[in-house]
Amino acid sequence: MDNKDFDLKGSIIVRTAKEEDAESLQTYCFTDKSKEEVAEELNTDLAADSQTTRLVADSSGYAVGHISVKKHPVDEAVGQISDLAVSGPFRLLGVADHLIEAAEAAAADSGLGILEIELSPNEKSVIQRYKDWGFSEKPVVTLQKSVNAEAEETPDEETEPDETDDASVEQPQLLE
Repeated sequence: MDNKDFDLKGSIIVRTAKEEDAESLQTYCFTDKSKEEVAEELNTDLAADSQTTRLVADSSGYAVGHISVKKHPVDEAVGQISDLAVSGPFRLLGVADHLIEAAEAAAADSGLGILEIELSPNEKSVIQRYKDWGFSEKPVVTLQKSVNAEAEETPDEETEPDETDDASVEQPQLLE
């Protein structure tokens, strides 16, 4: 058989999510969830009183990418990005870039001045991608305390600080 050239044309648009997107979102973006779970979450976010904007990347009527922007519960100027997902075959087409741009525009239209996302420190490649999109790290302190009296120390905890441990340096009193 001879090699034959052909043109493949199509378009991808970013638009506001609709209830009908639940099935394709589950198929292409959220395969770890059931169709019912995706539909329920989508319907909740599409409710009139919702503080969440959901956007999809649409290819021929199928939602092949997704992003959410939710107003921060305390700071109304801040929007929290979540659930950025793009179906594998569409990742090399820059769909995530367009979803981020659309999320920024939707946030601005909603009166938000800042977008943020919380990521685990071990997600280095994801963190770098967000930095490429113009996000910057902000210092955050996460404190944790076990309320179980019989809780054992985690393997990462040391019983005595070593010479390089900052905890061994005398710290100023924060509360007096």
